Amino acid sequence: MKGADLEGADLEGADLSDIKDDLSKVLDAAPDEVEGLRAALVEGRINGSTYEGECACLVGTIANVRKCHFKKLGNLKPDSNRPSERWFLMFRPTPGHKPDHHEGARITLGWIDEWLAKRKETANAVKGGA
Repeated sequence: MKGADLEGADLEGADLSDIKDDLSKVLDAAPDEVEGLRAALVEGRINGSTYEGECACLVGTIANVRKCHFKKLGNLKPDSNRPSERWFLMFRPTPGHKPDHHEGARITLGWIDEWLAKRKETANAVKGGA
């Protein structure tokens, strides 16, 4: 997927379940950083080609939000072969790579929002059942 440009792409019907499932595992490993990751995606501050810098890839952005080195994320290890990290390769820190202009970013934002909603629902169920 190197250099993929999905601006204007129609991914309806594409099976992206492996990527979505892997992203959920990454989010599960760094739940406190998900809102920061979401903000970076919405603001176009993702650069899928690098683990370091103000605009970084999936794991690098999580490290930025946590304010630590990307190799110091505990159970979340950088892995350029993991499906979600490969998916994030398409993102560059440009206005065109924000969810309102980029199909891949729009899909990713939806996955993150779905993960956040499930987390909130689980937290509310725990509070209600306690």
